[in-house]
Amino acid sequence: MFRTLRLWTKPTALRSYHSVSHPNILINKKAPESVLLTKALDYIPSHGFNKKCIDDAVRDLGYADSLQSVIAANPSNESPELQLTLFWLKFQRQKLYDHVLDPKSPFHAIPDEYDRAAYLLKERLSYNRPIVGQLASGLSQLVLPYNWSASLSELHALSDDIAYYAGDMSNDSAWYAKRLLLSSIYVKSELYMLSDTSPDFSSTSSFVDRNVSAVKFMGNSYNAVEQWSAFNAISLVNLIRSQLARG
Repeated sequence: MFRTLRLWTKPTALRSYHSVSHPNILINKKAPESVLLTKALDYIPSHGFNKKCIDDAVRDLGYADSLQSVIAANPSNESPELQLTLFWLKFQRQKLYDHVLDPKSPFHAIPDEYDRAAYLLKERLSYNRPIVGQLASGLSQLVLPYNWSASLSELHALSDDIAYYAGDMSNDSAWYAKRLLLSSIYVKSELYMLSDTSPDFSSTSSFVDRNVSAVKFMGNSYNAVEQWSAFNAISLVNLIRSQLARG
């Protein structure tokens, strides 16, 4: 017999963190590299996720060119372009967290847990709008094989955020299923957004709603959700590979 699964339940209070290794303060704004990369974000709409953004930020801040060694000397040996891309993703996750903490946010008036998840997915996607014309250059960094570990880690951190903010308190195998589903929906929606020409990206918004509704429909059966999650995990990997093949 199938047992009922509620994917998200309304949180009674927002905890300061939702896992020991997943802090909500993602960016040390006083760190030199954060100051530099935050300024570099201003240039993404014109340059894309390119090292030139960092070069222009160094110039604008009046820093010595040698400060770029702070970016170059990273323990993960990540390229400046990947560091800029990952910083942009963390910056947007911090923005989403701040949005959830805002007591005036419409998020707090949403009673249904699935609607809260859909709202947060759409809110995060809305942060792509100023740079949507350059988004492909960021994705091109993320789908490189040697960048997969960092990019998938950031993607699943986002899905962890959204699941928790929507109200998930699970600690069993459903924890993984929910995050795989959200990761899959987010990636598909972001790729959909790249070719969306509708006013105010309304088609992307509808796309998110349809996908979350499909999860809600299948949420009546634990087994059905587990099977659907496994299918979407495979689809997510294939989706990333297809982007790599496109170059």
